[in-house]
Amino acid sequence: MQRVAELTKRLFRYYLIDILLAVVFLIVAFVFVYDQPTLLSAIARKVGLASAGLVYYYITRYVKIGIIDWRDPYDKIYSLALLLYVGIVFALG
Repeated sequence: MQRVAELTKRLFRYYLIDILLAVVFLIVAFVFVYDQPTLLSAIARKVGLASAGLVYYYITRYVKIGIIDWRDPYDKIYSLALLLYVGIVFALG
């Protein structure tokens, strides 16, 4: 339980603006999906998905690796590979 509390605290400290953007633009996407031009909803969905992807990447990295000290080269490689994977999944999904 303490690990979840620490994860939540770190998540809000580093990604508060991303969480807010994801929530706002996902709401905009759901509200305007049928009534407004398609472009507005597509832009809102892409920004929301990109912000959600960054938050998902942080949570996944924290769960799998923990706090990275950035001194071991494999931590950097694994973290960047995970970021690339999440980016590809969200870009093509």
